[in-house]
Amino acid sequence: MKANTSAISTLFLLVISSSAFANCTKITAQSQLSSASDGVASSWPGSLDNNNGSLGLPSVVDISTSNDFQPDGTLLASSVAPFTSYAINSGYESERVLFRCDAADASQIFEMYATNGDAAYAGLYDDGSITGVAPKAYATYVRNVAIRFTNMETGQFYDKIWKSRLLTGLDTDSQGRLLIKAKNFSAVQTEVFRLNYARAGTNNSASYLYAYTQPNAYIAFRGPGITGPADGADSQTSFPGWYGTWPASIGLYKYVTFRRGATCKVSNFTPVVTLPAINISALQTGEVSQSPFTLDFKCQSAATSGLKTGQIALGFLAPPASVAAATQYGLITSGAANYLLDEQYGTPGHARGVGVKIYRNNQPMQFLTTDTTKTTGWSPILGGDQTKVDSNTAQGIDSYTETFMAQLEKFGSDELTAGSYQAHAQILIRIQ
Repeated sequence: MKANTSAISTLFLLVISSSAFANCTKITAQSQLSSASDGVASSWPGSLDNNNGSLGLPSVVDISTSNDFQPDGTLLASSVAPFTSYAINSGYESERVLFRCDAADASQIFEMYATNGDAAYAGLYDDGSITGVAPKAYATYVRNVAIRFTNMETGQFYDKIWKSRLLTGLDTDSQGRLLIKAKNFSAVQTEVFRLNYARAGTNNSASYLYAYTQPNAYIAFRGPGITGPADGADSQTSFPGWYGTWPASIGLYKYVTFRRGATCKVSNFTPVVTLPAINISALQTGEVSQSPFTLDFKCQSAATSGLKTGQIALGFLAPPASVAAATQYGLITSGAANYLLDEQYGTPGHARGVGVKIYRNNQPMQFLTTDTTKTTGWSPILGGDQTKVDSNTAQGIDSYTETFMAQLEKFGSDELTAGSYQAHAQILIRIQ
């Protein structure tokens, strides 16, 4: 009886031992993986203060000096970005292995997310809730500007209380161990709001490239053997694991310039421009297909039209696929595209050898290839044949309408081929 008891006790202790020592490991080198098919691995620093990547926001965001022109809670910019681009400034490959855990840990592996609660101008103050216009939009270092993040997997806003998301659908290695990769972490929606509330100590410059190094939010990791924040803990005082095992700093640092002054904004536009069908023989003889479209916009009376610093300009931004095709066929001049090409240019069923030009007051405009250019592709906001349709002197706001012409024509550096054409351009108005 005594011998049997000892054997049962030993077996019991072995079972407990197997579970107790299961853990997760931070992966920083390819040599830690069991095979090349596991993914890619290399050193990663963690959530350093100045290590954030791109959130996909415009490079320039305008802040009006008028509460009437940009009312409390105005959405200035928004974007959705994958973890692979926003987490660190060098970006992650989607197959980058960040952690490895035992199969037994499957129910204990979490993505943790919160604002940077110990930083006054990053994630401590929910300024958007002061008047209720943008709940969970937290103060930034820019006066009148608050930022809100949404976890695209859970649909929850970030706030300074840590929330968790169980990581599922994980790849495994040849030994059945779980591989936590960059592709497993959540995309984030970013919203930037203008608030009437002006927090003391914030930047109020006419032009400010965001230089406040504190991240606005974080993604941390929690799993057996790797300490991370607990659900419901306050990020103002709780940050276990920072910074080495936190895979993402989320912020504006060095990616967005805020410009403050009298400005203009789009109020309405023709959403779809349909061009009449045209045959190859007509295009070969120089005929074109045309269709007008309208843009309505408003300007503060104090706004100055032009391309110099502080003046207001208009541009049409081409999508990356169109820019790539235009580059291939030599249609880029001084960094701007001369034609807007089909976004599936070169694929079967899509027209070749043709592109769209936009004419303003009978003069062709170039298309912006990036929103970071200063002059190329831009046009003074009042540089066309616009008509002033209203003037609100009390609020200091003028309203305009202008008609542009979209024209499909041949461009000569590729063979004309019949097919469909579809592309879009983004209307940009900004302070230069």
